[in-house]
Amino acid sequence: MTQRISYGPHLFPGDPESYIRVGGLGISVGEAHRHIQKTLVAAFSNGNPDSILSQISSRFGLKPDVPVELAFMNYGNTQLVYLATLGKVKVAVLINQPHTPLGEVKEEFNNLGELVGTDPRFVVEPYAYFAVGKHELYVSWYIDKALCIVHNPDSNIHGFYDPSPFYHFEKFIPGTSQTVNSSIIALLVNYHEHGKGLAKTQISGNDFILTRGFDQYKLDTILPNIRIIAARGFIDASLNEYMDVLRQEFLIDTNRNDPYVVSGKLKVNHKSKVAMTKKEIEEGIELGLRLKKERK
Repeated sequence: MTQRISYGPHLFPGDPESYIRVGGLGISVGEAHRHIQKTLVAAFSNGNPDSILSQISSRFGLKPDVPVELAFMNYGNTQLVYLATLGKVKVAVLINQPHTPLGEVKEEFNNLGELVGTDPRFVVEPYAYFAVGKHELYVSWYIDKALCIVHNPDSNIHGFYDPSPFYHFEKFIPGTSQTVNSSIIALLVNYHEHGKGLAKTQISGNDFILTRGFDQYKLDTILPNIRIIAARGFIDASLNEYMDVLRQEFLIDTNRNDPYVVSGKLKVNHKSKVAMTKKEIEEGIELGLRLKKERK
């Protein structure tokens, strides 16, 4: 059955090759890009019984010949992010960067699924996983025009990247920044379950987004519109032990290349860029405990 799969035009500024990381693999960025494109096409091909399309067709009522449009949307150190449009259905696609070892994307897929099972309110749902050759990917719930929480790389000012009407940075007003920080801590506490909590977090730029319902001049819109979009791993700890780790580690500004992060001395806070205040952390812990009670 004839199927149209298109690659581009892309949504993120610049060409995908500007954001592809090959490390010391001995291949060119261009070659890596071709492998990525080939994997994405295979993942949505109706000729592959194990494809993403085959896995999600019944969930969304997709026909085998549904046209597929693939557009580069964003990037991180671990993955590249694409938007897949399948007729009227849109899903986010996360495929490993060439330098990312196989298995890390599958682990994140499984971890996100575990979080959804704990509390679906504040996490993107992963739908299906696919792997071939040197690449693996999963697709998840797509949040239209999501706002990426980040510290501006030039100034460390806390804010968000807004893709609409063009990709740009906007800073938080002070009260909003404090509430965003407390809400992030609250979600980490909320998702502690079965003697383990989220670890290896990168809360600046990679792990948390805001949906379009967020209004930074209305603080009560912050928590309901924050979503966790990455879950690299867990740390084994009781709830009290985990909260103590949060109290210690988020008083420190970190980046993933810092010695304490690379050595494993810091378990949870792997990229915050700027330290939180004790007040933000404690308010977040209190809020997180309330969220846990709500879902019990």
